[in-house]
Amino acid sequence: MLESSVVSRQAHLNGSEAKSAIGVKRELPTSESDSENKGHSSKRVKMNAGMGVKTIEINATNSLFRRFVNNALDERAAGNNANFELLRRKFSVGPDSEDAPSSLELQNTISALTNTVSRLNGSCSQLVKDIINSQWAARESGFVGAYVKLLGNLVSAHSNYMDLIVNMLVQHLVWLPSSAGKLPNHTPVKRSVIYERVHYALQFILDLVPTAAFSTLFPALISEFPHKTESKKAHVTYVTNLLRVIEYAPSLRNKLLTFITDRVIKIDTEIQADLDDLEDEQGEELEAEITAAEIEVAEGGTMIGVEEEVEEEEMEEMGEDDDSSEEYGIDAVTNIKDTVDKLDAMLDILFSYYSKSFPNKSVETPTQESIESFALIMKLFNGIILPTYRSRYTQFLVFWAAQKAPRFSDTFCVTAITKALDNTLQPGARQAAAAYVASFIARAKLMPGQYVQIATKIMCRWLGAFVDQRSTECEGPDVSKWGGFYSVCQAVMYIFCFRWKDLREVEEDEFGVIEERWMGFLQDLNKAIASKFNPLKVCSPAVVETFAKIASHFQLVYCFTIIEQNKRKGLSSQGELDSYFPFDPYSLKRSKRWIQGCYNEWEPIEGLEDEEEEDNDSSEESDNDNESVIEEEVDDDESEAHE
Repeated sequence: MLESSVVSRQAHLNGSEAKSAIGVKRELPTSESDSENKGHSSKRVKMNAGMGVKTIEINATNSLFRRFVNNALDERAAGNNANFELLRRKFSVGPDSEDAPSSLELQNTISALTNTVSRLNGSCSQLVKDIINSQWAARESGFVGAYVKLLGNLVSAHSNYMDLIVNMLVQHLVWLPSSAGKLPNHTPVKRSVIYERVHYALQFILDLVPTAAFSTLFPALISEFPHKTESKKAHVTYVTNLLRVIEYAPSLRNKLLTFITDRVIKIDTEIQADLDDLEDEQGEELEAEITAAEIEVAEGGTMIGVEEEVEEEEMEEMGEDDDSSEEYGIDAVTNIKDTVDKLDAMLDILFSYYSKSFPNKSVETPTQESIESFALIMKLFNGIILPTYRSRYTQFLVFWAAQKAPRFSDTFCVTAITKALDNTLQPGARQAAAAYVASFIARAKLMPGQYVQIATKIMCRWLGAFVDQRSTECEGPDVSKWGGFYSVCQAVMYIFCFRWKDLREVEEDEFGVIEERWMGFLQDLNKAIASKFNPLKVCSPAVVETFAKIASHFQLVYCFTIIEQNKRKGLSSQGELDSYFPFDPYSLKRSKRWIQGCYNEWEPIEGLEDEEEEDNDSSEESDNDNESVIEEEVDDDESEAHE
């Protein structure tokens, strides 16, 4: 090792340096009072003399370290590895070892290596690997600045080290144990500071080699994404860091958001699969518990755990934060709850990220940033969300974003309707698109009524034309053959149940009398209902029953005659339409706050419940009368038999 006296002198010189997260900021000498400025001229001479001495000492120290590094490299080239191995040990030895060098000694060694970086070719790869794998992130800020500078020089001079360096940095973006920020004789460093240092290093490297973003950084980020079984904090930390990368690597924005969305929706669909695997009663109870959850999250909480960090570190020291408990001994119910909590936190991060690009309220003229962000979300919808069967929550990203401007709602509806009416697509894709447009229009609280009318009109006109053109081919209800038609029928009925107020128009006759009437295009829905396709037989029973009650109440169409005929005749059909509606109530505790202001809850219709009660009463009276008649007939039969 080099003389300790040289290191101690250099440590004294650096003692006045202020620490920052990513580098060194030198403090300027300032006077404390006017009285101290007396004899200013003589003090300036002394200060200049002192600075000259310090400069000489710094130069001597730097020269000594450079000489050592160059000699070690020269001797290795001549076949003598002694000093080279000593140089390697500076970086490979553990910080707890007795002969571990100080951060200052390592910093001076790194500065010397930076000046001779051209010599660190493949023959010195073991030394470079030792440097890359050394514990650097929790050291003093001056060391971090020198270390990052060396990494930048290495990738500039030797591109073959790029993968090693970038992979090492990305591995520091995962959830780190509290011990990662603790080194002997060093002030503990928080996780948040370590993450910022890593981002600083990555940004420094990308500024030098921009092409590394796609060729090296993106694959490394993908490979380190937490496995779906890892904890919530692991996922939250990594997703937050990925979004931080986008700030200085905007070219990766679309690719990273696509990847994150894909991972989120896989966790989303896994929840339903796990619920289905439970016993019926247990699964129903857990699903009810999940959907009944309320928001219990404080406003303004951070996601990487800055405020909670001290508490978590104390738990780790006590052995209470051991992830092994998450891997062993957890039953299926607990695992599902943990997965729901994980999904909730990840979606909340995504909502928060996208919210920076959108206004707080719906606007007529969105900004260019909003337009570009919505275009990306629609790309994610078409490529990932729509093709995914029965996701529960991820799709609410597009539900929320589409209501930030009427033109966004229009874009979403046009996209979904176009797919629903496209007979070249697979039936499953058409049914999914119809379900999305129906559920969106029904639940989108901020969607203007005129857009509801336009979308519904397009679908109704298509239904009418379909009946006119294809009725001769129909021999009865058949989902496998007419699935697209039934999907659109069900979509319109579902929309009507929620948005019937928007499907009326006001007219004033020649005498000045104002009256309301249904939009004319709803007659095409009536035509479809009465057709040989018989959609009331194959559409979701819940949708059919609710629509029939509301349509009868408002005298749009009377469906119960057809419904009773279907029951009485026992008319067979080929299958039943799926009743999946993707924007059913959102129940995740934390992220629900983003949906509450734009979600249309179901509202009972005034007078409809009274009619149902009357129908039930009359039905009961009819049943009682029938029972009386039967009893009388039985009594007469018994009397005749007795006689």
